[in-house]
Amino acid sequence: MAGRRRAIQGLGAWLGMAAGGMLAGRCAPVLAATPATSATPALRLACTDWAAAESLAWLGHPPIAVPELAVYRRWLSDPPLPDATVDLGSRTEPNFEVLARLAPDRIFASSWQATSLPFFERIAPTQLVRIFNANSQPYPNIRELLMHLAEVCDARDVARERLRGFDADIEALRAGLGRRVGSSVYVVVLHESGTQAYVYGTGSWVQSIIEALGLRNAWDRHTNFYGNILTGIANLAEQPDACILYMDQGPRTQRAEAVLKGSTLWNRLPAVRAGRVTAIDSFFALGGLPSALRCARLVAGAVARLPEAVS
Repeated sequence: MAGRRRAIQGLGAWLGMAAGGMLAGRCAPVLAATPATSATPALRLACTDWAAAESLAWLGHPPIAVPELAVYRRWLSDPPLPDATVDLGSRTEPNFEVLARLAPDRIFASSWQATSLPFFERIAPTQLVRIFNANSQPYPNIRELLMHLAEVCDARDVARERLRGFDADIEALRAGLGRRVGSSVYVVVLHESGTQAYVYGTGSWVQSIIEALGLRNAWDRHTNFYGNILTGIANLAEQPDACILYMDQGPRTQRAEAVLKGSTLWNRLPAVRAGRVTAIDSFFALGGLPSALRCARLVAGAVARLPEAVS
């Protein structure tokens, strides 16, 4: 039952609810892993962790297999995975038979899949991706994840260039906000009931991205281990000058919007009355640096389009 609960938590991650991922072996630090060298043939890497998968693809070494490939392609479309990428089935119950037939050289699994580690390790050496930890520093962790994976696949120069480009893009986005720098923003996922929302705050890399853009996260209250919290819609009125950005997650969001259209509470929120609320494309808030960059572009673009708060 404990394994099932962890699996459900992992599935909840991409719904904006939970889940985890930096790298850790069974006990030893992951950075003790042996890096590839230029004389080493390209490793065949499989990932049941999406943050590792997109980071490897960003380095030019995409994994040979990931779970829930169709959903991955929809949520983490840049960089794209090759057409030949194999689908490993559900993230909560990956297809170990398919994985074994692929015979990867190494596997990167999510930390919440730790109970399945013995099964993974029967197939190939496996490392757990652990982005979220008690120190609540996921943003440095996703940068370190990229560098570690670069060591594994001998792509250190590429990783350093990616980091420089990432930082330059963030600076450009911040500069593009101009007088909007300092604005307050809620980044949320609407609950389909239309009465609650998952709000990102301290302990998420979403918080770090908001701050890097020169914006202020309007949510300054408690969050869970993964940097988000489910809260009532009424709490989005606590910062009346803030704008509200909610991720468009398809039918789930459409059901919430249908309820909110007739909600007196929602329509009385300061942001809604002032037209400072908008849907943004979804991003994977538990992903790696490519997802963080997507988040930055979406948040900056939305804030720039919305009306300014009137002092």
